[in-house]
Amino acid sequence: MSPDIQITQKSDAWDMSDLHPGLRWQFSVNDGITDSNGLSCGYLQLDPGAELPLHYHKEQEIYIITQGNAELLTGEHTVRAVSAGDTVYIPEHSWHGIKNSSQSLVEFIWIFPTDTWQEVQYMFADDRFNHADAPCDA
Repeated sequence: MSPDIQITQKSDAWDMSDLHPGLRWQFSVNDGITDSNGLSCGYLQLDPGAELPLHYHKEQEIYIITQGNAELLTGEHTVRAVSAGDTVYIPEHSWHGIKNSSQSLVEFIWIFPTDTWQEVQYMFADDRFNHADAPCDA
């Protein structure tokens, strides 16, 4: 018997962390929300000036930019422009981050090949962010 198809709605409730002001996220597909197996995703929003700092994790990841213009951080001094409609593939163990240098909200969908986002262990380039309560441990 096949598992049931499930539909989740984007909500007005967002998770936040003092560690990364101006970032908020919510889960869409995640164990405990859906009966997913091997796949998780959600939304992340960045206020103007906010940044998800340079980091890596062992899992590959996909960003689908749904709103705004941002700078994709791909190395310590390397950035690439991304905007609504862009899809970004991030290989395993690749340094990456994203910064909203615009005056408008930036939003993207992130996708991981994990049952839950909580399985992803982020390693930040700036050691101040490497804590168990980091928003990305999302």
